[in-house]
Amino acid sequence: MGENWVRCVRCHEVFEAADEACPRCGHVYEPPVAQPAAAEGLYSDRYAGSEFAPEPEPQASVMLPPRRSPLPYLIGGGILLVAGFVFSVVAGMWGGSPGPGFGPVLVVGASRLTPMPAPLPSSLVATLNQLSGSDLTASLAVQSRADVDVRVTGKAQSMTATFTGSISGANQDGLITQSPGATNGNYRLYNGRTYARSTSSVPWSATGNLPSYLVIAPLFGLTEDRMLQLVAVEIRNGQTVDHFRTTAWWKPDVNRMAMMDTSGLGIKPDTFRLDLWTAADGSPVAAQFSATNTAVDGTKLIDIETTYTFSDAGATPTIADPMATPGPSPSAHRS
Repeated sequence: MGENWVRCVRCHEVFEAADEACPRCGHVYEPPVAQPAAAEGLYSDRYAGSEFAPEPEPQASVMLPPRRSPLPYLIGGGILLVAGFVFSVVAGMWGGSPGPGFGPVLVVGASRLTPMPAPLPSSLVATLNQLSGSDLTASLAVQSRADVDVRVTGKAQSMTATFTGSISGANQDGLITQSPGATNGNYRLYNGRTYARSTSSVPWSATGNLPSYLVIAPLFGLTEDRMLQLVAVEIRNGQTVDHFRTTAWWKPDVNRMAMMDTSGLGIKPDTFRLDLWTAADGSPVAAQFSATNTAVDGTKLIDIETTYTFSDAGATPTIADPMATPGPSPSAHRS
């Protein structure tokens, strides 16, 4: 028996290939066709250039920018963070911490310019120099009143005060009247001492000091630039004047402004205003003061108004020492 055995592809009978036909079903045996040897290598190499792997189209090359080192950015960012941290710590030491922990970090520049204050108008400088100086001379008329509503003490109250005379630096001379009150008469304040007389026909006599609210100079207590602001340039009684008004920085002595003691009226004003009109050289022309305390329904519980009228500002001082010995009268010339 031979050793070349095959299997029928139809009935699977095993027989020798030399018989050439299956003894069971008669199917003719056909030897298998030898398969080509498999090529070695990659798919792209085996089929390069064929329809299964066409040649790729050439691509444009892309130029990439040179890679920069992140070190400068890290250093710069670190400097800003450190500066912000130091600023926040210093701010906390100065102003106190607003709450637990650190607040927002603020990064500021190395230098900060301090804004220059706006220059004062020349008219305001001249006015403040006049009012705060010790050589202001002028004739002056003051009229003042204070009204208190009945609901404050159960009885309506009213007070008035007037002054007619002159001032020269810290000296003053004039007629003072008060109603109700006993301070009525001609008073002269000279070199810090007070003199009085009932009429101009009797000599002066030294008396007790004037109450502080009857001492006029220094005028209005305007001691700082920020207490006064220019409102406008106006025409008043045919004269060009500068109109000033006090600011919230001004805290007046109400008794001196009203020329009366208001402590016994049972209520204090809480709103104040002074309007001042001056000539171009800063000399005072007129002023109006108001002080009020108003109820929620609009009623003025206390209402104080004072007006000041100036004239002959800058004139030669005429207030003399009341105790000076009068000089001899010039005698008639004899030929």
